[in-house]
Amino acid sequence: LGTIPELPSAKIISDRFEVGRNFCNKLWNAARLVLLNLEEQEFRPLSSDELFPEDRWIVSRLSHVISDVTDHLQEYNPSAAIGRAREFFWSEFCDWYLELIKPRLKNESAAFVARQVVAAVLDQILRIFHPFIPYITEAIWHHLQEYMPVRGIEEALPSSELLIAAHWPESERYRSDNTLEAQFDLMKDVIRGIRDVRSRYTVSPAKHLGAHIKADDEATGILTSMTTHIVNLCRLSSLNIGPTVERPKRSAIQVIGDIEIYLVGVLDPEKERERLTKQQEKLMKQFAPLENKLANENFLNRAPADVIERERQRLQEMIIQLESIQENLEWLE
Repeated sequence: LGTIPELPSAKIISDRFEVGRNFCNKLWNAARLVLLNLEEQEFRPLSSDELFPEDRWIVSRLSHVISDVTDHLQEYNPSAAIGRAREFFWSEFCDWYLELIKPRLKNESAAFVARQVVAAVLDQILRIFHPFIPYITEAIWHHLQEYMPVRGIEEALPSSELLIAAHWPESERYRSDNTLEAQFDLMKDVIRGIRDVRSRYTVSPAKHLGAHIKADDEATGILTSMTTHIVNLCRLSSLNIGPTVERPKRSAIQVIGDIEIYLVGVLDPEKERERLTKQQEKLMKQFAPLENKLANENFLNRAPADVIERERQRLQEMIIQLESIQENLEWLE
């Protein structure tokens, strides 16, 4: 306990311990999910043609994270190394790849490749994390050895009974594909956009919605090839994608760059009109003072050029928002 009354008592346990505990729980639970879906199967080399797009994507992302973590460790920057590894594991592996392959793990004809790839990626994740959390990674490694002793994708990985003696991962072993990664980034943006609309209108997770996406020819081709993933992860009953798609009546809209997403069955016209009107009134209260400010000669003469430019940008953004709100209000009529 501190002896100076006005100073707060020191914490015995850091908040960072809580963060570490949550991460270790996540790692254990993700590994458990993978292990529960593994079955004894003989390893065989997989050609690139046998891999699904999501397999090639996670392999490409794996090549980057191995390279980045290795570089950070060689620069004696363990904090950056574990941060990069954690980002890959939590977001790309757990939030995306595991969710993308769940339907395949339930389909016996598609499960073989999914099992082999996910086991190989988990293998590499354990090796990356072992310098930071050796006890839990060694325990998971022991179970992985039991479920699938030989792991790899195009070739078997060098293995070891103990993780501490296993070879460090090599990024050169895996092909990176920046084009494919950009395509998956687009798909992820669309999925996030649809989920944002569901959240904004408090749509039940159990409710399936119809979706329409207006996009140019290039984006249409990319998203069409990923229709199954978008439908599964967004709980859609139907999905229509194309450059000539029109907005259906009583549909909610989400704009992502040049892409417009329309969701049917979530919009209450009265509530939406009320929401847009409030948003319009709030913007107008901010718009008038800013417009007057930029018309004031004293401000223009005294303020730095970057400040004036920033305020003009704000005004332009407000104009675009107000025009969009007005268009939506007219559309509701």
